[in-house]
Formats: sequence, C-alpha cells, structure tokens
Amino acid sequence: MQVRRITDALRIRGVHQATEIAHDDTRRAITFAELDREVDEVAGGLAASGLRPGERVFLPISNHHAVEHMVAVFAVLRAGGIACPINTRFNAREVADYAALVEPRFAITDTPDILNNLPLDGQWTVDAMPRDAAALPDQASLDPAADAEILATSGTTGKIKGVVVSHADLVRGVTGTNMDRSRSTLHALPLTGSGGNLGIVMLPVRGGATAYTQPRFDAGEFLELTRRLRPDLVYLVPSMLRLLLDHPDAAKYDMAGVKYLMTGTAPLPHDSVMRTLQLWPHLRMRNSYGMSEGGVGIGTSTREQVLKPGCVGKLPAHMQLRDENGDVITTPHVVGEIYGYQPNPRRYWRDEEATAQAFAGGWTRSGDLGYIDDDGDLIMAGRSKELIIRGGYNITPLEIENVLHQHPAVQSAAVLGVPHDVLGEDIAAAIALRPGASVGAEDLQQYVRDNLADNKVPRTIRFFDELPLNPNGKVLKRELRAPLEEAAHERRQRRA
Repeated sequence: MQVRRITDALRIRGVHQATEIAHDDTRRAITFAELDREVDEVAGGLAASGLRPGERVFLPISNHHAVEHMVAVFAVLRAGGIACPINTRFNAREVADYAALVEPRFAITDTPDILNNLPLDGQWTVDAMPRDAAALPDQASLDPAADAEILATSGTTGKIKGVVVSHADLVRGVTGTNMDRSRSTLHALPLTGSGGNLGIVMLPVRGGATAYTQPRFDAGEFLELTRRLRPDLVYLVPSMLRLLLDHPDAAKYDMAGVKYLMTGTAPLPHDSVMRTLQLWPHLRMRNSYGMSEGGVGIGTSTREQVLKPGCVGKLPAHMQLRDENGDVITTPHVVGEIYGYQPNPRRYWRDEEATAQAFAGGWTRSGDLGYIDDDGDLIMAGRSKELIIRGGYNITPLEIENVLHQHPAVQSAAVLGVPHDVLGEDIAAAIALRPGASVGAEDLQQYVRDNLADNKVPRTIRFFDELPLNPNGKVLKRELRAPLEEAAHERRQRRA
C-alpha cells in the first residue's frame, strides 16, 4: 500500500503491528489494529455529520484522554478534515481568538465548557464521538498534498498564530513499516503543541513505537512510571527535568531499561545536564531544538556535545546562520539568526503578512540566535527579540540565565531587558528558588560577576514563588515584564 497521507501509514501499522500497543495513557491502552478500526468509525461518523474535506475540527482534549486524542486527530484526517488541537488550559479569550482564526465547524473535547458560545455546527465529548464506519470517505479521493493540521504556536510573546502542517510534510520519510530507534517513549508533554503533536501523537504511526503519556506531570509518579514501564526513551522539557532531579526520591530510581533521555522545547540549563549524568551515568542524554514553523530540527548525538552549555548538535545542511542582512555566516563564534529549510514549507493560517516575514523560498526564520563553535556544533545564544542592548553592547539573556541556573539555590531564572534613561536598556532577572533555599540578590549578583563580564550582571533581581510557564514548559516572559520594570523603577528611586 502506498503512503499518500499519514492515515495510510496507520492502515499499514494496523496490519503489520496489529497487536502491539500504539498509545497508553495509564488509563487506557490501544493497539494499532484497535486504533485503525476506531479511526475508521469516527472518521465515518464525522463525514456522516457533514464534515467536508478542508473543514476544521477543534480538538481541545487534555492528556487525561491521550488515547482518545490520538483517535480524534487521525479520524479528522481520515475524514479529509483539518485537525486543530488546542490546549485545554487556554483561557476563554485565547480560545475565542483561536476559534475566530481557524473557524472550526465541529469539535471533539473532554472539557466542553471551553467551547461555550462558540459557533459550531456540532460537538461531541471524547466518550461519545460520532461513529459510522460505513460512511468512511474514499481515501483515494482525498488530496495527498492537502493541509492536515493547524497547530497553535506557544504564544509566549504575543497573540496565538496557527501553523499549517500538510500531509506531504507528515509523510516525508514514512513508509508505514519503518521503526524508530526507541521502541517506546514516556513523556508528559501537552499533545496539543507541536512537540507533543508531531513528536508523540504521530510517533506510533511514523516510527512504530509505543507512546506512554503521563496525564499530568508529577515528578514522583513519573519516576515510578519509568520503573514500571521501562521505556526506551523519556522525553522531558527542561522545567520537568529540574523537578525530577529535585525530587527527594530521585536517587532511589536507577532508570533501568531507559536508554535515552531527551529534552527540548526550551533552553536546557547546564547544571541539569551535569546533575542528570551524575545521577544516571548510563543514560544517553540528548538535547533537541526545533520549532513549530518547521525547517529547524536538530539534536545532540554525543556525550561531548550535550556537555557543552547551550549545544544542540552539529549544524546540518538544512540549517544556516545569517546576519542582519540575510547573508550566510560561516565564521566560528559569530552570532547570527538561525534559519531552516523545509521541503514542504509550512505557513501561518490566514496571515499572509506573518507568513511573508517568517517563510521565504523554503527557508524559515527561527527568531533564535546561535553561533558555530570550532567543532561545527551549534550553540544557542537566545532569542533575537530578547536581545538586550545595554550601553551599545549586545547581551543575550540566555548566557546570564545559564549562569544563574548553576547557583545551587536557584530553581528557575528568566532575564529581560528593562528601559533605562542613560543605557537604553538595563538587565533584570526573575528568580524562583528551590524549596527551602535562601539567597540574597547581592549574592546572586556577585555570582554572575564571578562568571561573566561586569556589564552582564542584573542590577535588578526580583524573587517569585514560581515563574509562569506556558503549557510547553517555556517561561512566559511577557508576564514578567511589568513586575520587573516596576522593580527596576523602584530600585532607581531608592538610589536617587
């Protein structure tokens, strides 16, 4: 059978791996054959309800129903529709804004209250999805180049945009019988983001591996799941990894059976690398970097790479560094913006202006900064929009955050530029301490001064019980800007 659309690969899995587990969310496990059959039933049910090719289906489904989430996504695709996953933690304004953008006709959810007042032609809960296998559309009639999904961007800096992913994009390199090097992956990523969707929802079909989903991240329970399930790979965003390392029982779990520990979606503090390898030296730790817009995808492949602070692996042929004029940078240690090439370019849904700014000639602008070291490895240097220009000097918050994360009292840190009458911008830091830890602002300033140039020391430090995170584990810096600017203003008033 030829794989024209990603649902064709599922059909092959349903035959060749019929009795193997595709997804297990600790509440329910589903085999490839069962998944293929249920997808047929729900796809037919959607078609019988009136869904036409190209129409959107809203999917606000939490990880508590990860198996049903997978069924719903593939059912929408097999019916010819476009799946629109949306995180159930979005507030009412975010849901309404995203619905206005993608204009879904139907919805399947486990949190029906999130759909209040939306103009839908029909909606179902995950335990009552429409089913009619006899109404399944002819798969050969569906366009293999059609749009498959619209994924909401993380929204850390502004309004939510929708990244369009095509079937041609999803099936690239997939035969339906190729096998992932890790045959099972345990994670707690939200399945509605690009990392969870493209990395986990698609994992069983793309790679033939079992996905284990923890419904809601809990460090102690996650450690227990590693002992019970013995997955080949565990995937943790950096904030989850830090909570795992800080758990009082972490040393009691030897991670037996786990071969790989993968991180991604946010910068990885170097002290987390050192603590992980000290606690579980047998693990092959990997740090990955990618983006919803596509084209940018890379990861470390050796222990030497992951031991380099900020390293995300060897710069591949499909990625480049470019200067502010758009010229390619080949000189080591020169910071530039990261670009990635995508054979099947993505775009922003109904946003031609943003698409033109981010995508050009198959190349995608990441907005991230990095440089190549003497070994040809890519070292992350922060976000271009977050670059601090203090007294004419360019300073990347990431290098300061990396130092702060190495302090034994610091749980998490975020650095921002704040307005300054003379310097243009000054440096401020938001800090959350480890439970029971204590440290003063002056001590942290001296710690940074001991490790970096004096002009990179945050002159304003404000402590928080915890830093705000988006569903993918990234710090929401926009929520920290106002309190940090206020703290910087108060500091200047005291000095005056």
